[in-house]
Amino acid sequence: MADVKLTKADLRKNFFRINLLPMCTINYERFQALQYCHAMIPIIRRLYPDNREERIKAAQRHMEFYNTTPVMINFTMGLSVAQEEKAAAMEPSEERDILINSINAMKTSLMGPLAGVGDSFKATVNAILGSIAAGFALNGSILGAFIFLIGHNAIHFGLAYYAYKYSYMNGTKAITDFNKSGILQRVMDSANILGLMSLGCLIPSWIGFNLNKDFVINEVTINLQNELNNIFPGLVPLALTLILARLYKKKVSALQLVGIIFLAAAVMSFLGFNR
Repeated sequence: MADVKLTKADLRKNFFRINLLPMCTINYERFQALQYCHAMIPIIRRLYPDNREERIKAAQRHMEFYNTTPVMINFTMGLSVAQEEKAAAMEPSEERDILINSINAMKTSLMGPLAGVGDSFKATVNAILGSIAAGFALNGSILGAFIFLIGHNAIHFGLAYYAYKYSYMNGTKAITDFNKSGILQRVMDSANILGLMSLGCLIPSWIGFNLNKDFVINEVTINLQNELNNIFPGLVPLALTLILARLYKKKVSALQLVGIIFLAAAVMSFLGFNR
């Protein structure tokens, strides 16, 4: 085999093909495999310029079923590129066959754990950015849309570039490093704590629900919502949020929850409660 080295242009094509329009080719048979293979085409062509049979085998390797969180796909992509580059430089041997067979084995074994980490991280980031953006949007500011759009893409491409470069430069050593350092778990724990704190702080401003009604007791006017705020600020929207979360956990559908909210709003309005 020829000792062919990948260029920066090859790596750029590979990176942008997998990160621009993620999930655009998803299907129920192979999920992200077609996009994964499409991203690998510049790499395969560079590594096997004069060997059509090897190009076909490499393309077939990367058409195997694959599915993980889009941003985390960069970790396995960098490893795939590193392994393919190493295999292309080796002469036919049992060692090369083992390396080639390990390419898909690596992708299959990592896509589940990476999806778990990636989905949790994405949900946390979207919750934080969404809450900030919603605050601006509720006040009629277009900044909300730009904050979410720019913030989401900045985080996605920043993490994607780091994961791709690190895994490509370090090869399979990257897996060992992440496992030993526990960095992924620490990042996820920190992100979850930050996300929960952000959501908890924003519930009172997000949830437009209160018990704003005056009661006259012994000629003394008492506003129920003001009294509750003196005891526990934000208690009413928090209680509503926890009730809805509990119902959702009990398999009450989102559509049913919307109906419950409309019904509760109608009853509260009939009883004289107002915002």
